[in-house]
Amino acid sequence: MPKHQSTNPYFKRKKKTPVTRISMSLPSDLLTKFDESMVKAGYTDRSKALQTAIHSLIDEYSWKTNEKAEGAGTLVMLYNNHVFNQDKKSTQIQHKYADVISASMHLHLENDNCLETILVKGNINKIRDLAKHLSENRGIKSLKVNFMSLV
Repeated sequence: MPKHQSTNPYFKRKKKTPVTRISMSLPSDLLTKFDESMVKAGYTDRSKALQTAIHSLIDEYSWKTNEKAEGAGTLVMLYNNHVFNQDKKSTQIQHKYADVISASMHLHLENDNCLETILVKGNINKIRDLAKHLSENRGIKSLKVNFMSLV
């Protein structure tokens, strides 16, 4: 049996994605700040931290410019649940976007505030439209989108 091969019949060895080595030039103060942030975030090597940063840049750019991207993410809303018809309107909108909504979670906060997280997956335009329609409701205090393209 080859070294490191599992005897478990359910274990399938993943093919490694080929990597390309690159060289970068950075101002030393930027590298110092990056290394400090990397350690605070729990990364043990620069390569993984840089990959994560690059994915974040791609996701942000895709959200702003890409019309055909497929991805997944969350919509997080903070709203006043006592504003007339807020819950009903939000539910009606969400039903229209059932093809991109995978799940949602509702949390009652203090007083009149609720926090709702909606898990989404699919076409970026549909997710953008959903976020736009939800944000137009009275009572929505904040709506944040976290979108990750399927890179």
